[in-house]
Amino acid sequence: MLCLSQQQSCTLARRLTSGMMKTGIWVREWIMFSIRWPRIAAILLVMCLALPALADEDWRGKVAIITGSSSGLGYELALMAAEKGMRLVLVDIDPEPSRALAARVLAEGGEAVAVEVDLADPDQRPQVVEAALEAFGTVDVLFNNAGYLYSATLEQMDLEAARHQFEVNYWTYVDLAQEVIPIMKAAGGGTIVNIASAIIHRPASSGLGHYAATKQAIRGSFEAAAEELAPYDIDIFIASPGGLATNILRNAVGPLAEETDRDAADVWEHPSVAARDIFEGMAGDALHLHPGAAEGP
Repeated sequence: MLCLSQQQSCTLARRLTSGMMKTGIWVREWIMFSIRWPRIAAILLVMCLALPALADEDWRGKVAIITGSSSGLGYELALMAAEKGMRLVLVDIDPEPSRALAARVLAEGGEAVAVEVDLADPDQRPQVVEAALEAFGTVDVLFNNAGYLYSATLEQMDLEAARHQFEVNYWTYVDLAQEVIPIMKAAGGGTIVNIASAIIHRPASSGLGHYAATKQAIRGSFEAAAEELAPYDIDIFIASPGGLATNILRNAVGPLAEETDRDAADVWEHPSVAARDIFEGMAGDALHLHPGAAEGP
């Protein structure tokens, strides 16, 4: 007799259905499985239908910091986190959209605060965790999402501009992670999600070298951190979405930015798709997530 816990059943159901759908053999494989193990198939089907509600309960009441929450993927992660009943700390240098979202969450019975911080300034970054502790007393989930594009060839590179990008795209990630680790250890666990890019799994195009370097740095640091923090039940994820319909091209800076079609990203995949896939991936145990249409290596 096969005995599975609720968590094991959910995990098996999720992997089974996900794998079959992606390979395009869902109907045939499910019929074969159902004939061979009808009782298990019935249980898994029920668990599949219940997965969204079960997953929401896993996150309800958890405190989540989300950087870059005023637009794009960060905004969609915040919307989804609010729907799951999480308590939100919304962080952005452009605070008004985050403040409006926080007010909306509060009006709907949730809990949220918005924090205006220039993450490129190391002296301002402690305000993020301080705000979370002041509002909610802990941090359960850190979404390291903030970032932007500095576009220049190696020959064109301005060192200060490249350093500024590293402050936002990389040093903020490790800085905030370092601050929340003791909090998560004391709580018995936590989750750190780092938004990298599909660019870390393939050669970078001309002009994207500095941006790619920030994302590769995220990969290196947090692959090591995943092993270091596993004994403390702190889960690390590195999400590598492909092109998303965000403001990344409109807000791009650097000598090549003006040659870029600022509206080109409008036809790319909507960030809500990547946000959904990231939350689904957080229920599993894979270090690397490939949300949306992004393909793994």
